Amino acid sequence: MSDVRFGWIGETRRTALRSLLAAEVSHWSSDWWIQHAAAEVDVRSSDRWSATEKKAISWVSYADAGVLALYWRHMDVSAVGCHLAGTVRGEDAALAQRIGEDALQDLAKRVYRRAEGAGAERWKQERLPAYVASPHLGAYLVTFTLGGLAMELAIDRQLVDRLTPPTYTGNTRLVSRQDALGQARVSVTAVMDFGQVNLTHLPDLRVGEVLVGDRGLDEALQVIVNGKGAVAIGYMKRLGAQRAVVLDGITLQEQHKS
Repeated sequence: MSDVRFGWIGETRRTALRSLLAAEVSHWSSDWWIQHAAAEVDVRSSDRWSATEKKAISWVSYADAGVLALYWRHMDVSAVGCHLAGTVRGEDAALAQRIGEDALQDLAKRVYRRAEGAGAERWKQERLPAYVASPHLGAYLVTFTLGGLAMELAIDRQLVDRLTPPTYTGNTRLVSRQDALGQARVSVTAVMDFGQVNLTHLPDLRVGEVLVGDRGLDEALQVIVNGKGAVAIGYMKRLGAQRAVVLDGITLQEQHKS
């Protein structure tokens, strides 16, 4: 892949991809798993590929439509074949191996067929390329289980775009930044530092008593937006029957951001 792009898949397309892959896995399971039960087939979106350690090997399939990969822990292909066929390991290792390989190859072909792509090559056992395992590079990952068999499936951005093509809305009417911000409301808090008081004045406070701090009336307040930290300093004022703050400056944090 020569044109690696940064960009997460949006939630709308992730939802569509999960539904599409869930349908393919379920149909594949019904054809290959002798104990298939729809209630035991579970497909979920994932944000992390487990086979990240150096020795972890994934099963990777390359085709014109894109790249698809599978990974499962602590099992070889014959174990997958045994699970699908409902047999005990060791009964017929060669048959189990063939069933596992053919089943996994068929799963890849089904996904590529949905992407209107050509048939996939045979699987290659290798470390998964970063652009297939990384959501921030446009990859999409799912985990799925068939009863006690748990597997992970990843597709690269090229295959994502073939399965769920991005949609573009033309002639969208845009508004100015000022108009857009004018419709947004945020919570603003002005925090007053009361200062220090004598500890002996606190234990027996009563309603109506006056507690006097050591800060003057003209000292600054901290202005906080949505509880995210002070963004400015200012002074309390009255504007008719409403509270007001006259801003006197922005914080050092905001100066750094700007």
